[in-house]
Amino acid sequence: MNNLEFALEMKNKRLASGLSQGELAGLTHVSRYSINRFENGKANASKETQNIILRCLNYYVCDKPFYLLVDYLSVRFPTTNTLEVIRKVLGMKANYFIHYDYGYYGYKEHYAYGEIKVMASDEEHMGVFLELKGAGSRNMEYVLQAQNRDWYSFLNRCLDCGGVIRRFDLAINDMCGLLDIPVLSEKYHRGNTECRSKSFESVHSGRLGGKNRQSANTLYIGSKSSTKYFCLYEKDKEQANKNKQTDIKNRFEIRLRSTKAVQAVEELLLTQNPRELVFYLITDFVDFPDYPLWEIFISHDNLPFEMNPVPVNMERTLQWLEKQVIPSIVMIEEIDRLTGSNYMKMIDEVTSLTEKQEMIVEQMCTDIAEVIESERVFYE
Repeated sequence: MNNLEFALEMKNKRLASGLSQGELAGLTHVSRYSINRFENGKANASKETQNIILRCLNYYVCDKPFYLLVDYLSVRFPTTNTLEVIRKVLGMKANYFIHYDYGYYGYKEHYAYGEIKVMASDEEHMGVFLELKGAGSRNMEYVLQAQNRDWYSFLNRCLDCGGVIRRFDLAINDMCGLLDIPVLSEKYHRGNTECRSKSFESVHSGRLGGKNRQSANTLYIGSKSSTKYFCLYEKDKEQANKNKQTDIKNRFEIRLRSTKAVQAVEELLLTQNPRELVFYLITDFVDFPDYPLWEIFISHDNLPFEMNPVPVNMERTLQWLEKQVIPSIVMIEEIDRLTGSNYMKMIDEVTSLTEKQEMIVEQMCTDIAEVIESERVFYE
């Protein structure tokens, strides 16, 4: 961006934001004199200054700069009765779950509804283990929506049924691009921070194609083996690497385990104030005192706690088909066309759905109202 383009964009966005030149100066730690000269094209701003000013203005013109999601939840229940957990905690009918004769984390089997996974064991010390990763959290929100419940009521139900929170991740979605991950990474690397942990990792993902080749940057703050650490990354570029689009510019993930996860859930349920909890967790751990955009971020006064419900879908299967299967099918069809062979017909004649595949069809085609239990189950 040349200086004339910057001056025009700066002025238009400042006026749209309702900020005065003096207010913008105070927010960006740039003198009002300089702000005036930049805006009127009488002085050239450095790329660093341009970046700070435009990110600040993007924040102030954005209707919803940030919102909060549950990104991961795992809970262990002190029982070996998996079907009862599905029924009484999830409020779902167990016959819509697919049973797999293998599990994870030492569990011998598991049940799945989409990405909602419930691990089973006949050993009492292991109990029943519920795991909701990102996609599982979205599937669970679809169920909660149908039950007229929210995360508060669901987490309360987990605790009421003796559940012990093992991991709890919260994700702040930055919709306006206020957070500058490469700059935060550099400042953290140089020690221009106040942090309880000196552990960090700065990662560059695979490069994107095209003329404007860029890397998606990720910054880990804290040790991944600890009970609390952060993951900040450029969500839009990360999704572009997967040939997907998203309106989310950056994501700030707070990852909590063991006692930290328990404390966070208890505090959230007690106060029902996610904004206060989230920014306490952040500011108690790390600060970038000389960076104006960080000051704006931690002073943000509204953080909607939202649900993005997603029904059971075939996204992962379709991705696998696109990468691994479809090219082979196209090849076989071309061979059939050129040689007159009937390979595709032969394959079609001997192919049938497995029991688990039939269950997946049932999960995707059954109305969620049929899958959930009556609300009476929560009062048993």
